Amino acid sequence: MNEFKRYFLKYRLNIASGLTLILAFIAVLSIYFSLEVRVQSNDECLWEPKKASKDSVEMFFDKVKVNGVSWNAGIRDGDQLLKINSIPLKNTTQAQKILNGFKSGELADYTIKKKDGEILATKVYVKKLVQFAGLAQAISGLLYLLIGFIVYSAKPDGIAQKLFFGLGVFTVLGAANILFPFDLFFRNFVMEQPLTAFIAGSVVMISQVLVPIILLYFVWSFPVQFKFAGKKTVKNTIITIAVIFILSGIILAGSLYFTNFKSQKWYNLWQTIVRISFVLIYFASLISLIIQYVKEKNPDNKKPVLLFVIAFTFGMLIQIYVGTIAPAISDTVFNSPEYYLPILLIVFVPITFAYAIFKYHLLDVSIVVRNTIIYGAAMATVAGIYFLIIYLLGQGIGSFVGSENEGFVAGIFFLIFAFVFQSTKDRFQDFLTRKFYPEQFAYQKVLIQFSNDVSTVVGTDKILDLTSTTFIDALKINKFGILLRDYKKDVLTLSRGIGFSNPECVIEKSNLITVFKEKSLVSNTPVIEQQDFIKAFPDKAERLIEEGVYSIIPMIVKSKVVGALLFGLKYSGSKFGGKDLELLNAAANQIAISLENARLYQSESEKIKIERDLDLARKIQQGLLPKCIPNLNGLDICGEMIPAMQVGGDYYDLIQLSDTKLFVAVG
Repeated sequence: MNEFKRYFLKYRLNIASGLTLILAFIAVLSIYFSLEVRVQSNDECLWEPKKASKDSVEMFFDKVKVNGVSWNAGIRDGDQLLKINSIPLKNTTQAQKILNGFKSGELADYTIKKKDGEILATKVYVKKLVQFAGLAQAISGLLYLLIGFIVYSAKPDGIAQKLFFGLGVFTVLGAANILFPFDLFFRNFVMEQPLTAFIAGSVVMISQVLVPIILLYFVWSFPVQFKFAGKKTVKNTIITIAVIFILSGIILAGSLYFTNFKSQKWYNLWQTIVRISFVLIYFASLISLIIQYVKEKNPDNKKPVLLFVIAFTFGMLIQIYVGTIAPAISDTVFNSPEYYLPILLIVFVPITFAYAIFKYHLLDVSIVVRNTIIYGAAMATVAGIYFLIIYLLGQGIGSFVGSENEGFVAGIFFLIFAFVFQSTKDRFQDFLTRKFYPEQFAYQKVLIQFSNDVSTVVGTDKILDLTSTTFIDALKINKFGILLRDYKKDVLTLSRGIGFSNPECVIEKSNLITVFKEKSLVSNTPVIEQQDFIKAFPDKAERLIEEGVYSIIPMIVKSKVVGALLFGLKYSGSKFGGKDLELLNAAANQIAISLENARLYQSESEKIKIERDLDLARKIQQGLLPKCIPNLNGLDICGEMIPAMQVGGDYYDLIQLSDTKLFVAVG
């Protein structure tokens, strides 16, 4: 399992790219089916079925639109539909399938039984009815998918990024029901291919269940994760609700598919419960977004959140209109499809989301988009110029040396192109960074110089002072702190900092190593962000967020926490990301090594001092012991004191009182 996880994390962007391509194709196919394949033929009336026998029903016209195509063909409410194109009709599914075979503008032959018993043969002008809801969902799904992929590519380990990408994936799959004839002749299709219908229907149903649930958890995690959202019980509850909805739906759908619709009433009840639940979830999502807006203190950050609130509210109002108002003001969708057309406006919700994300650099997408546009266009231009020059030179020299040597000349010039382009590309990228990313270029210069300087500094205090000065003065960061580990108490203390309301910060319980290892699996530049605070610092997460700390980079040497660097926002007001984090991680590693070396040097110095003091004490103690043993006739005397370590607590002395008397002192 761990091997699979490592493999997935290594190739996750490749997997996401492939999945996005497949789903984008499905979304485009769904749009095409909505506009062409699944367009339903319409005769501007309703067919009301009344059971005639076990296998057939009689169909009567109802709500015939005045001056509509059926009305103009002489059809009125209460007339019975007998045949279409001379084919006797058994049920509405068969009748609709026959009518769908006509193109828009063609005339269908209807055989009608009037209310007075007269048999009437008439021609009905066929109109086509686009399924606006399916079209809107397919377009929205494609937009969510593309935006979600860009967001996920910018930061694959971000919670909000994963959720937004998941929202796009399942919206596309949920809209894929248009690819199967569920809505037009569902029962007939199921009866012919029950297994295919069951599998396809299950995928669509699972996706449609997951979309509102993912959306709810996304607004709980964006732009700042609610404290309760990070709790395991909340996550488990959401997962449990989703599993219950999905399993119950699959079981009931299976009973429909394989038992000839005998459990239809239970399936309808399940659909009603799910719809009500979804309405409540969408309202909860809107309320959560409003709370996020109210809680945000930074006026610049409130603008994009307000756009999300407006777009979400607009989308809900459109849904409410189509679900309640449109049916009330129109007798049927077949007679007044224009009342249902506003559902297409719901595509402005993902468009507004995209505008807010790209305009205000949310979810770290600005780095990916801007880098791709600037560096991609610039490198393509340079490569094109170089290739053109090399091609023209090669052609000129090739014609001079002869056609038989053109391949050799082309090979030489290709090698020259490769070497020259590589060196020029690196210099050109530095130029672009300096031109378009002055802040990043300044960081790069300062941090490279800092990495060189910090390795030569001796002493913990001097290292901390140099680090603090570099980040505060040179990089102009208004919120910065250094957490340093106290090995005696095994806590992290704020040793240096600026912009903190209360500089007395002691973190006793830290899961920094655990979170760091988890982040390392998904990123080469692991950084602890606000959504990770509750897990990394259970007791101080809320305090750190209140202080305006956005990113924490741990300083770790050989799986041992040395400390951590706390960062607020950059001078420009945006969060650190992309290349910034690579530079800061490199600097943090160098600081960690320097601090650990300083600690070891200090520890070794103290050890040498203690050993020197102990050696002196041992010499003093040895000097207190008798240098010579008194010589008494008839008595052999010897004495020795050997301490277990350098110094012992024992003492003895021999004092000769006379030729026959000896005083012995032992302590």
